[in-house]
Amino acid sequence: MKKRLLGLGLLLSFGAVAFSQNTITTIGYWNINTEAFGAPAVRELIAGFEKANPNIKIEARAQVRYTELLQNTQAAIAGGNPPEVVQVGYLFTNYVAENLPFQEIRKLAAQNGGTRHLETFPKSVFSLGTVGADLVGLPYSLSNMIGYVNTDLAKKAGLDVNKLPNTWEAWRKLAPDIKAKTGKYAISMGYNDDNWSIEGLISSNGGNLLECQNGMQKAVFDSPQGAAALQLWADLVKNGTWLNANYQQGEQAFLAGETLVHFTTIASRANYQKNAKFELRGIGYPRFGAKPVRIPGGGNVLVSFAKDPAKQSAAWKFIQYLTSGTGFTTWTKGTGYVPLLPSLSLDSRYLKDFIAQNPIQQVGIKQLGNTIRWTSFPGSNGLAAGQALFKGVQQALSGQASADVALKNAALEVNRLIAGEKCK
Repeated sequence: MKKRLLGLGLLLSFGAVAFSQNTITTIGYWNINTEAFGAPAVRELIAGFEKANPNIKIEARAQVRYTELLQNTQAAIAGGNPPEVVQVGYLFTNYVAENLPFQEIRKLAAQNGGTRHLETFPKSVFSLGTVGADLVGLPYSLSNMIGYVNTDLAKKAGLDVNKLPNTWEAWRKLAPDIKAKTGKYAISMGYNDDNWSIEGLISSNGGNLLECQNGMQKAVFDSPQGAAALQLWADLVKNGTWLNANYQQGEQAFLAGETLVHFTTIASRANYQKNAKFELRGIGYPRFGAKPVRIPGGGNVLVSFAKDPAKQSAAWKFIQYLTSGTGFTTWTKGTGYVPLLPSLSLDSRYLKDFIAQNPIQQVGIKQLGNTIRWTSFPGSNGLAAGQALFKGVQQALSGQASADVALKNAALEVNRLIAGEKCK
């Protein structure tokens, strides 16, 4: 039964609100899918949905960062004109639950004939979008960080492309030699104010961003493990072997042939395979010594802020289409995000053949067991807390302060902002 539900029948849903043949319902779909990050796939999905649902029109609006997207969503809600469907980064699910008027997904599905669709998901997937008893958003995109390798540069540096380093210490030792032989950066890893990149480093070195202490949330990223992880990054930036760049700058430099290995989301796979002018390979995220790799699962949930019943029904229809077998197949092929319906990877109608023929996609799938939940700073000051950590990382990478001092100052500010927030 579940397999059959993944078929073309999921292209159509049966909402409780009837759409008149002469009425067009328009809903907004706000996302982070720029032209270099999934926009072609978004257009393909919207075209397929509108063909199957001619009385619903989707107006897509792309923004670069999850933080920016959420801030603009919050402003639109305050102005009385909220977007109906929004990609909310996993790190902001708690913030939405505590501060914004979302439509609980199970209720939205039940009101629009979609309960059986939710049954196609493994129950464990729902934890990505659940806060308390509420399914705030339906999990949609799931990624982890992999290394994209310019094998032309690797060969020029004298490296065996089949035996590239798998620890940060090995990359640290090789970086100066790579720079000397190629004139290019050994490493880049873009970072923005979502703190995804720094969390991967700190967690893989045995640290955490937050912990529950005496029933209260406390920032602990200023631990020795956290400081050591950030200092490694800062040291290589200082000696000129690691490019200090945000997500977009890092991506542009890598595709321009300026970096040997670029660590970023598996969701960029399609764009890199399309635009790289060199032989491209993928490698797993490096370890710190013998410590296990622990990297935050990136991506987003689909949250609805629709107010009137007609738009709520249209929003559910669109969410159901995006998370159907056909929708997920288009999304994975067009980006690199890991499909959240495991059966799709085993079904030739969907992703089995594609994954078998794409070694880079396999790297992201193999790392699913290493993913942890992306940390969400709690409370109404959650966004400001994230900014405080981001500023601390910037200070260390720019050489304004040691990693230890920068993280200690950031932790003091974060703990001030989240004071009184209880563990959940």
